[in-house]
Amino acid sequence: MSRQMLGRDLRVVDEELGSDLALDSSGDLQTIQYEDNLSQAIINSLRTRTGELSDLGHPNYGSRLHGLVGEPNNERTRNLARIYTTECIARDPRVSEILGITVKASEDDPRRIDIGIAVLPVGSNTPLNIVFPFYLEVV
Repeated sequence: MSRQMLGRDLRVVDEELGSDLALDSSGDLQTIQYEDNLSQAIINSLRTRTGELSDLGHPNYGSRLHGLVGEPNNERTRNLARIYTTECIARDPRVSEILGITVKASEDDPRRIDIGIAVLPVGSNTPLNIVFPFYLEVV
């Protein structure tokens, strides 16, 4: 299979007050493709509540991670985060295999868990590794 299946999309960047579309030096919208696009898509899916895009025809898109906001940073919460992350990523047809999901308490911030994701994109033998910081308290 071709890397083309991993897709191409507009590049989104995180800023102090949220996320926005990225612009190049001439003011044009930036795009990303292939593994970078898959990585961004996984993060966007994890940030979206399941069902949030139902009106747009995507009732199963997203994750249940938002249900963990307000929960303590303990083993039970981290196990639920692992389950919810696995559910979310397993629905992406561009992921041929989930190689591992790790969830650890952040060393820097007790309100945050760091979700380590290792997946094998379709048509690739090279793992894609992502670290997704998730806050259990609204910051």
